[in-house]
Amino acid sequence: MRQPIATYGHGRKSSLLQGKSWLISALLISGLLSACGGDSDPQSGATSVLAGPSPQANSAAATTRWATTWEAAMLQNGLQNFDSDTTRTRIHTSAGGSGVRIRLSNVFGTQTMIVDSANVALPDTSNASDPTAINTATLHQVTFNNGETFAEVPPGEELLSDPVAMNVPKLSDLTVTMHFNGLTQYADGHSDSVTPLPGLYVVRGQNVATNPSFSNLSFETFNGVFSLSEVEVQVPAQTRVVIAMSESITDGRGAGDIEHTWPAAMAGLANAGNNTVAVGNAGIGGNSLFNTTIGGPGCCGVDLLDRFQRDVLSRNPTDIVILAGDNDLGGHSAEDIIARYQILIEAAHAQHIKVYGGTNTPIGDIVGLNGQPVATGFYTPANETERQQLNAWIQAPGHYDGVIDFSTVVGNPSVTPLGIATACYDPESPIHMNSQGYTAMGTLAYDVLFAKTAKPVAPCNSLPFPPATAS
Repeated sequence: MRQPIATYGHGRKSSLLQGKSWLISALLISGLLSACGGDSDPQSGATSVLAGPSPQANSAAATTRWATTWEAAMLQNGLQNFDSDTTRTRIHTSAGGSGVRIRLSNVFGTQTMIVDSANVALPDTSNASDPTAINTATLHQVTFNNGETFAEVPPGEELLSDPVAMNVPKLSDLTVTMHFNGLTQYADGHSDSVTPLPGLYVVRGQNVATNPSFSNLSFETFNGVFSLSEVEVQVPAQTRVVIAMSESITDGRGAGDIEHTWPAAMAGLANAGNNTVAVGNAGIGGNSLFNTTIGGPGCCGVDLLDRFQRDVLSRNPTDIVILAGDNDLGGHSAEDIIARYQILIEAAHAQHIKVYGGTNTPIGDIVGLNGQPVATGFYTPANETERQQLNAWIQAPGHYDGVIDFSTVVGNPSVTPLGIATACYDPESPIHMNSQGYTAMGTLAYDVLFAKTAKPVAPCNSLPFPPATAS
């Protein structure tokens, strides 16, 4: 697929050196002042886990809440100057609901982003070979700011739409179509060629937002999403909202398709039967806990701490899963990495959100499909020692509300140092998992968060599942 829009890191220096307590206070203040949303949003009709009861908390509206059925953590793109584009993004839901809202993102823009036509629709299932085809009977116009069809998103901000009354199925596709009025920068995006992401279809230079299909038009196809950071659905007030916060392993590098990242696997299990659980994936490949990334200063987004408010806390989660630290091995001490875990945990706990720690997955060499060793390019004795220190701290009582021992369920216990099991590694990037590995991880996350004992159909190894630490 074409990837003409380059992705760059934000490069903003972290303010963490001034101390943990300062950052926690800053995160809480930004939760009140941020334009990113959360339940400082007056349109919300539920009790917020971030800011306490809303003014409507005692009304009938409090029987429901808005929940993240899908999200993409935004990165800064090389600025574009396309004129009058129409984009159609096909996302995959976790929870279903009786209403929908979309969040536009211009966080990294330098000029106001203008959308003069937006709609949501279900795909046309009778035309499955055409990913741009929509069921026009389900097409609903999206408005903003209490009924305006014209949306202006200033630089540095996001904008949440008005509610749309629409039945959105769980674990299914939904299309979001937008026409941009005038020049479009596409400053915010999440796109690459090695991770299964939403399908994005762009028609240049014309407004075809309500077209039932782009098949008779000239359009470009991308693996990713631009200018759309979240889709929410209206769900029962007691619905749990889980945000997975991490790097490429959460983003899903190596997964066969968008339904086989580990957060998607967890969402599939959690939404079985009549259950409703919302899951957002805030992973970014190469992301770091520090103001550095494995790809250098031009790669991989704002660091995990600096984007924690926007990508996680503002989404009003009830639960957060943190799987982070592996990109920082060798570049930072275990003590410094743990100090940043503590900042995230304390900031979430201050807002009454449960936090689950995922152990860092193996970095040792792999036993390949042909029985020969496969180097990960990431292992050193010092890195492995540090990884074990991090995982020991994650698993120690009193730090997290729960521990998800990803390392054990995807590891090869017969190999020292520990590598990913042969059945579950990605041959293109052996530090990552394939769909089988991510399914095992998602199953374990489901077991820990929901006190279950589900087992993957194809585990990565012969060890007991879930492992004894998963409690």
